[in-house]
Amino acid sequence: MAETAQPTKAAPAIALSDDARDYSIDGKRPASVVHPGTEDEVADLLREATEHGRAVCPVGRGAFLHLGGVPTRYDQALCTRGLDRMIDYQPTDMTVRVQAGLSIATLQAALGESGQWLPLDPPLQERATVGGMIAANLSGPCRFSQGTVRDFLIGIRVARADGTLIKGGGQVVKNVAGYDVPKLYCGSLGTLGVIVEATFQVRPRPHSQAFLAVEYQSTEQAGAAALRLAGSDVQPFLVELANFGPPVAGTIPNREPYHVFIGLAGLEEEVADQRQRIPELLHDVETADAGTPNVTELDAGRAATLSCALRDFPVSGDAALRCKVSLPPSQVAGFCSDLEGEALRRGLVVKLLARAGNGIVHCAFTPIVSTGFDGELLALVQWIRAWAAQHRGFAVVEDIAPELKARVDVWGDISRAFPLMQRLKASLDPHGLLNPGRFVGGL
Repeated sequence: MAETAQPTKAAPAIALSDDARDYSIDGKRPASVVHPGTEDEVADLLREATEHGRAVCPVGRGAFLHLGGVPTRYDQALCTRGLDRMIDYQPTDMTVRVQAGLSIATLQAALGESGQWLPLDPPLQERATVGGMIAANLSGPCRFSQGTVRDFLIGIRVARADGTLIKGGGQVVKNVAGYDVPKLYCGSLGTLGVIVEATFQVRPRPHSQAFLAVEYQSTEQAGAAALRLAGSDVQPFLVELANFGPPVAGTIPNREPYHVFIGLAGLEEEVADQRQRIPELLHDVETADAGTPNVTELDAGRAATLSCALRDFPVSGDAALRCKVSLPPSQVAGFCSDLEGEALRRGLVVKLLARAGNGIVHCAFTPIVSTGFDGELLALVQWIRAWAAQHRGFAVVEDIAPELKARVDVWGDISRAFPLMQRLKASLDPHGLLNPGRFVGGL
């Protein structure tokens, strides 16, 4: 059940700053930026903003401000960087309570000193904050075996638009009957309140890890291999399918191969057994020359580099358009194959990274020519959405130029769920002052 605490009455001793340029969202800058240092100051600032009708956008370290729609109003940026403390860590209970402005990298380093970690690997961990990870529902390659933010978030504290602080969940790993406040704020993109604190369940770090790469010359072969691995009792830590990657033994010159990347983790004996079984598991998924696929184990340095590249892919490099497509895993290979051809037909090159076991495909498009591709980008978004809908999936535009974002619904069709979302928004932010216009349906 949610517990409500009344906000303090003292005015926050926080000066407005002139660094609005650093908090630009789709070309829009706030009139002011505030940097609260405590949770009560966050609540006081929100209460004051509501009283004056100011639209507030919560921001952390700015790594994911490209997500969501163009803000319809943006009067004030509320930066949570000052909320960066680890409040309570109990290694024996495997729980940790932290403030929302703490970076994921800092949190993982602190947990690592006790041989533990939070099994979540969102992109750009130096810049990703705890609050941002929850608000954007970020995940990475290890989602396949470990789960999502919702699986590890057991408590949360949020400042509502009216300045009240609410708390949901607790610091013990159990649920109670009633409203699940922690899960409500996962993926809400700061539209229902400002997350100020979170409690997570953590786990021991794996004793041993290995990273394998298998190269295929067709999407179909790579997709079949990924599905076989994902559904096997080998239980890999991650299974990624990409149309890019480092060359491995057996590469055919002048061909663009697909790679299946396999992460293994656990006790040394478990990892050794998994490593031994994988070639046998894939022996009848033939390569283009009808041979047995070559499974290459990457050394520690290459594995670390590639692991970071896969984790950061959704936000790294230059691209004119980035989309995230969610599909049944069995449809991933067909989508990737069709999309490569459709993109090329429109004068675009696409890099693809699929969380093959989860059916999530990240797409990054680069135009072959430097001008005249705006219409092709918008048409391609419609093609992607139509393909996904036909195969029981959906697509989200994660990044596109602001002038084009205003011409496309980045979230797509959410008609069935929208009435419920409207009611939640009206209940928790009745004046529509938190991140207005950036969530689904313009909420």
